[in-house]
Order: sequence, then structure tokens, then C-alpha cells
Amino acid sequence: IHPYAKMALGVLSAASKIIVAQAERDKSIHSLLEKLAEVYHFMTLDDSLSKIESMRGVVGKIAQQTLECARFIREYSETKSFCESSDYCIRTLAQISYSS
Repeated sequence: IHPYAKMALGVLSAASKIIVAQAERDKSIHSLLEKLAEVYHFMTLDDSLSKIESMRGVVGKIAQQTLECARFIREYSETKSFCESSDYCIRTLAQISYSS
């Protein structure tokens, strides 16, 4: 195999792994958001949870965990790296393929 072809294959392989890993992380974030929505939907179905004295601590812990999840999601969305933008990756892969 030609050295340039081998190098191009290595770059494309690495880029594809980055893209797949990012897609999996994005899917996990989406799953977290869906789970938060399910929890709050359940909690707001009726007022019975808020009327049960023993549930106040649980509801408080859920609210605290939600804040932590929101901070995590915010930080995740603010700190995407160079290839975590699919447009950037597509352009880069196109340039690599074209120059090979």
C-alpha cells in the first residue's frame, strides 16, 4: 500500500472514530434530557407528591440533581472541541479526501 494512501486511511479512520464517539456522547446527552423530562412529567401529574410530607426531601434532591444535570449539559455544550462540529468534520474529511 502506498505510504500516502496509508496515511490518508489512518486520518480517515481516526476522524471517523471521533465523529462516532461524538455522536454517542450527543445521544447520551439527549437521553439525559429525555429522562429529566420523564421525571418532571411524573412529578407534575398531580399534586399528591407535594402533599406527602415525606416526599419533600426526595423532591428537593431531585431538584438538586436537576441543577447539576443542567450545569453539566451547559458546560458540555459550551466546550465542544475542534471536530465536534459535524460541519467542520465534513469539510475536513472532504479536504483530506480531495488532497489524497
